[in-house]
Amino acid sequence: MKMRSEVNRTPVFTVEGSKPSINGVFVEPESKSHSFDEVIDIIGIIVSSHFWGYIADTKGRRCTLIVSLLLTAICALVSGLSINFTMMAVTRFLVGVFISAPSATVFAYLGEFFKTVNRTMVITYASVAVGLSAVFTATTGWYVLSFEWSLALPGTDMILRPWRFLFFVYTFPTLMGAFWLMALPESPKFYLSRGRESEAFAILVRLYLENHPNATANDFPVKHITPEAGQKDRSIRSRGSGGCWQIASSVWNQTVPLFKRPNLTNFIICCAVQFGLFVVSAGMGLWFPDIINRLTTSNATGLTVCEALDASSSATNGLTFLEGQHTAVVATCNDNVNEQVFVYAITLGGLYTGLYLAMSVLMHKLGRKCLVAFNLFFSGVSGIALQFVDNPYALVALFCSFLVFAGTSISVLNGATVSIFPTNVRAMAVCLTLMMGRLGSVFGSNLVGLIMEQNCTFTFLLFASCSIICAVLTLFLPS
Repeated sequence: MKMRSEVNRTPVFTVEGSKPSINGVFVEPESKSHSFDEVIDIIGIIVSSHFWGYIADTKGRRCTLIVSLLLTAICALVSGLSINFTMMAVTRFLVGVFISAPSATVFAYLGEFFKTVNRTMVITYASVAVGLSAVFTATTGWYVLSFEWSLALPGTDMILRPWRFLFFVYTFPTLMGAFWLMALPESPKFYLSRGRESEAFAILVRLYLENHPNATANDFPVKHITPEAGQKDRSIRSRGSGGCWQIASSVWNQTVPLFKRPNLTNFIICCAVQFGLFVVSAGMGLWFPDIINRLTTSNATGLTVCEALDASSSATNGLTFLEGQHTAVVATCNDNVNEQVFVYAITLGGLYTGLYLAMSVLMHKLGRKCLVAFNLFFSGVSGIALQFVDNPYALVALFCSFLVFAGTSISVLNGATVSIFPTNVRAMAVCLTLMMGRLGSVFGSNLVGLIMEQNCTFTFLLFASCSIICAVLTLFLPS
């Protein structure tokens, strides 16, 4: 059973950063550049995570979010107007670079408006948007790509087609989020960590008045606020401007606290768990449409997941891959889409949405640590059970549980990261742990493609074990 990238594969939608991959347009198979195209935005996220963590911790959460969202929207719009593969690759890389900031900083920004005990619950509840975004992108993509039309742009050789229009539609929520943020205040915790007590106090008064319409500023019970222990000294040391050496020194000083006690152990655990969660949910999840399609289209019954996959592969005479061959590519744009891909994405998005809602309700009763440990343990057990269950409906249910229970734990861990680390390094911690997660998604998806065909059972057991190991590691984090 072969599981590698194909030249004309159908679009794949993932819950994290959902977007279609329209292939067969600018791709030259002999160059194998299409494989690079599939991960170019993830590479952009990985290489820029450290930088955005520093910017968010030193320049402000809100400013970082607004600027990065606007730059993301601009690059996304330009990518929809790409005239060749190079332009598409560069613009999608820049989209990854800029989307890296809001995808992590938003957790620190949101969490700092709530008490420590409520941060993880609030972030988990807000993560319902992750599931809804998957439903939105899949539904919108399904609708837009179902049309066949073309429009020549006057004065250019470019032809506007549905897939280009889809890029523009996907940019709208990004712009909407940036403009909404302009009406919101900066995090008062950030101002306090930078020694700007008066500005932090003014924001707290504003929030109090918005929540108490009939009150006045004099009614605010707090009259004075002070920075957290050690925060003001660190903010003074990190101030200043200058040349490259001073900037590099500032970045270093902002990063080093994560590798010192008492942050070191928690930071290592968070990085390891995020890596494992993305390996399972995003790495294996990338192959979700293909695997589910094989399971549901296989005529064989009474087979386990690996037996069904092998049977499906044999029935279709396997997948034909272009390796070491020079294959002619028709110079036309192929917008044909396998509609099953959208059904799978909508199903996963719905499951994510429902589970996020359930987790936000159960957070108070079970606690953050117990909830995420249970999720990951259940994910691992589901992955192991796939090797023994032969009912096709049970196989699909277990496979969905395997991915979704691991994927939803990502937001819980983000909430834990926001709660565990101090304000002055909070955004940096979230960005770096999510960077490890992105590396995990790349590692996991490539690992599946490399070893699934040789040993399917070992692959599922390995990924299931990853979930269980992560469950154990989370027990060592503070409650």
